[in-house]
Amino acid sequence: MKRKISLKRLVTVSFLLFGGTIVLGYSLLSAHFFIRGMDNIVTGGMENAALTYIANNKSLAENELVDFRGSQLSGRWESQPLEIRQVFSNPPQRSGELVKRDDSDWFNRPDKVYFALKVDLANESVYITRTLSRENVSSLMGRNMAESMRLLIGVSALIALTLMLITWLLMRSISTPVARLNEWTQSLTPETLSQPAPDFLYPELNQMAKLIQNSLSSVQRSLDREHRFLRYTSHELRTPISVIRNNIELQHKVLQQTSSSLNPMQKDIADRIDRASITMQHLTETLLWLSREDNEKLPESVVEIDKLLLEITEEMRYLLRDKTVDLIINTQSYECSISAVAARIVIGNLIRNAFQHTWEGEVIIHQQGPQISIINRQFNADIDVIPSELGFGLGLQLTAQLTEKLGWFYQNLADETGHNVILDVTPRQTS
Repeated sequence: MKRKISLKRLVTVSFLLFGGTIVLGYSLLSAHFFIRGMDNIVTGGMENAALTYIANNKSLAENELVDFRGSQLSGRWESQPLEIRQVFSNPPQRSGELVKRDDSDWFNRPDKVYFALKVDLANESVYITRTLSRENVSSLMGRNMAESMRLLIGVSALIALTLMLITWLLMRSISTPVARLNEWTQSLTPETLSQPAPDFLYPELNQMAKLIQNSLSSVQRSLDREHRFLRYTSHELRTPISVIRNNIELQHKVLQQTSSSLNPMQKDIADRIDRASITMQHLTETLLWLSREDNEKLPESVVEIDKLLLEITEEMRYLLRDKTVDLIINTQSYECSISAVAARIVIGNLIRNAFQHTWEGEVIIHQQGPQISIINRQFNADIDVIPSELGFGLGLQLTAQLTEKLGWFYQNLADETGHNVILDVTPRQTS
C-alpha cells in the first residue's frame, strides 16, 4: 500500500526544495560571475602587458619569447613554452578570446591555472600565455579570492537558514490552529455541539469549524428525531398488538367452550393473524431495546437451542407450501443462558429469509452447540423471488444490529445460488 504523505510535510518539503533550488541556483550563478570577473581581470592584465610591450619595443622577433609582467609573449604559437603547448592542444583562434585550463575538480582546488590569449594588433598577432600557481599569486589576490568565496558561502548559508526558519514559523503558525481544529472536531459530542466553536485564528478555519458544527448538529437532530419516532411508534404499537393478541386468545377460548371450530379458510386466516401479531410483538420489543441509549441487557433465561430451532422451523414451515424445497435439519441437544426474545427474533429472521427466498432447491439447517448454520440453495436461479408476508426489509438489518449489540458472531455470505449464514449465540468477550 502506498504510504500517504501528510499535507504539513508536503508543504514543508515543497517550500524547502523550492527555496533550496533558488539559493543553490543563485549561489552557482554568483560563483560563475565571480570566476568570470577574475578571468576578465587576468585577460585585461595580459592584454595590457602585450600592448605596453609592443608600444615600447615596436614588434616581436619571429621566434622570440618575451616574459613581461608575468606573461609570455610571442609572435608564433610554436615559440610558447612546451608546458603551455602540452596543456593547450590548439592555440587560441579568435582575437580577444581567453582559453583557460586547470586541474581542479569538485573537491580539490587547482595547483596551477593556465591562460592563453590571442591579440590581433595593427600589423601582427601576439600570443600571450600566463600560468598562475599558489606560489606566484600575490597574497592580496589570494586573500581577496578567499574572502569573496567565504562571503558567498556565508551569504548562501544565511539565506538557506533564513528560508528554513521562515518555513518552520509559517508551518507552525498554520499547523497549530489546524491541529486544534482536528482535536476540537474529534472531541465533539452531542452535549458540546451547542457550545460556540473556539477561535482558530484564521477566518477560513473558523468558517470550516462552523460548517462542521452545523453539519454535525443537523445529523444529530435527525438522529434525535429518528430515535423519538422509533420510541413513540414502538410504544404506540404495543396497544393494538396487545388487542390483537388478546382477541386471538379469546377466540380460541370461545371456540373451546362452544366445542366449535373454524372452517379451513377461517383457520388459515386466524393463523396468519396470530403469526403476524407474534412477529410484530417481538419486533416492537426489539426496536424499543435497540433505541435505548443505555447498555441495559435483555432479560436472559436458559434456552434449549435445538428445541427453539425446531420450534421456529415448524412455525415457519408454511412459507415452504407449494414449493419444491428439500428441508434438511440436523440438531444436537444444547442449552445456554441467553435472551430468549432476541434468539427467537434472530433465528426466526434467518430461517424466514431462507424459506422466503428459496423456491426450487434446498434449505440446510445445522446446529452444533451454540453455532447454527443455515444454507439455502436455489437450483433455478431464473425464478423471480417475490417477498412473502411481512417483507418489511428489516429482517437482516435487525439481525445484524441485534447480533452486534449482543456480541454474537454473525456472518452472511452470498453467492449465485443463495446464502450461507453462520450464527454463534455465545457472547464475545470484550476487552
